[in-house]
Amino acid sequence: MGRKQLQDAPIILLEPNINPITMRFGLPLVANYPPLALVRLAGQIRDPRLRIVDLRVPGERHRFLNSLRADPPVLVGISLTFTSNGDEAIDIAAAIRTISPDTVIVLGGTGPSEDPDSFFGAEVDLIGYRSGDASLAALVRELRRTGRVPDQPPGFFRRSGDRWVRGENLDPPPMAALKPGAWHLIPRKYWRNYFQGFRPTGMGQTSEGCPFDCNFCSVWKVHGRKVNVASLENLQHDFRSLPGFVRGFFFADDIWMQATERQKRELYDPLLEWLASDFLPGRRNFWLTVETRTDLFLRQEARFRSWIREGGLKRILFGVEAVTDEQLKAFSKRNTVDANSVAIRKAAEWGAFVTGQFVIHCDADITYFDEMVRFLEEHRRWMKVANFTIATPLPGTDLYRDLLAQYPDLADRNVVSHPAFSLFTALSPTRMEPAEFYEQVARVYKAANHVRFTWGSVGQLWKLCTRSPWLIPRVLKMPLGLKALTNAKTFLRTHRDVQGERLLSRPPKTAGRIIPDARINLA
Repeated sequence: MGRKQLQDAPIILLEPNINPITMRFGLPLVANYPPLALVRLAGQIRDPRLRIVDLRVPGERHRFLNSLRADPPVLVGISLTFTSNGDEAIDIAAAIRTISPDTVIVLGGTGPSEDPDSFFGAEVDLIGYRSGDASLAALVRELRRTGRVPDQPPGFFRRSGDRWVRGENLDPPPMAALKPGAWHLIPRKYWRNYFQGFRPTGMGQTSEGCPFDCNFCSVWKVHGRKVNVASLENLQHDFRSLPGFVRGFFFADDIWMQATERQKRELYDPLLEWLASDFLPGRRNFWLTVETRTDLFLRQEARFRSWIREGGLKRILFGVEAVTDEQLKAFSKRNTVDANSVAIRKAAEWGAFVTGQFVIHCDADITYFDEMVRFLEEHRRWMKVANFTIATPLPGTDLYRDLLAQYPDLADRNVVSHPAFSLFTALSPTRMEPAEFYEQVARVYKAANHVRFTWGSVGQLWKLCTRSPWLIPRVLKMPLGLKALTNAKTFLRTHRDVQGERLLSRPPKTAGRIIPDARINLA
């Protein structure tokens, strides 16, 4: 491209499609959120020819590829939050390269940042290292100014011979110093594809980071066990940017309300006051959703009660994780079963719709699954829904590091494909035979998610039909997703589809017991 062409060429920030394994289990029928990372990055870049493209929207891939031919972009940034969508990111990068060979292709997000070698053969020029708030904006400015990519741009991996070499760090600005998200770049037609349950839903963050060190999570490593909070003005901007038909908002914090007392007084308290007095009166039946810890909830009971009663907080997703203190300790959760129980009960009694989030470790035996079912039955009165993920060793976590030492093939995407990291398959040998293990996984889904019809749910269905009729086809398909989650054959088929037998063959046994050195012990 010539200099003038370069300055006039568009910049695209792109969300790839969802992997087929996640589709198989029906999760996109339950919730699909706006591309928050792209909106945040676009707000920092502030380029007049910047566009956001979401390939999860039906028909958008075809429209996007056609636009490349007519108006080649100078840069396409592909956001990959989930490792499981890696094949989709690689595929769209290859399509972009074929149609527009001069376009600079950048891959970012948690997946490639923590596992760049898995994308060495992909048609991408750079991989962002962790937060791109400062580095991507600087790269765009340099491209516009000089027409070329620096030899070693700060904050990115670039190929050198047969490996990736990372440039110097470029510290991102604190959350409170970020420019507002560029919500105006989300096409209005996209909003009908963003929802949670029966409600069109927006998204934002009050904070990022986590001070805890759970072994199945990388958040605490990315942020150095620090918690960074947003500005009140940016959060108000997020809410004000919502289309009028949106009836929900999901706070995508790592742990909502994890902050110092001063930060709570300067952010959470005035945000509650503003929502209750200015925003919610004009948005009847508007629901907020948060993810948080049960022990934090108990320490901040008064604030949570106020948010539930005055601030529209209707859904709380608790990171319960395990049903025994021993397993909580093994996960480095630093919490107790008693705290989980008390928080679930109190939140429900105050009026919140409680969802429990559980992680099933691969060492689980029939006794542990029995304990899970017992916990679910004892809390059914208060905990309406539960989500379960298998303790998948995601790149960047301690669990991945430890398992990689025993199973080097875990890093080979020809053996363990990207969709294998969708949290539905065991990537280390299970104590039980795989068929029996997945039978128990399906069993806990059945125990947790009973369909209940109440006057409240009938009312919500009526509001869906009258206010958001475009979501009706998705709701009608939800039973198919639930059927997949409660069918052991679906899990076992997925297990066989996405991973190699070499890695997942069961280790040798002696006298009916697994040899300790032959596997990682999470219990």
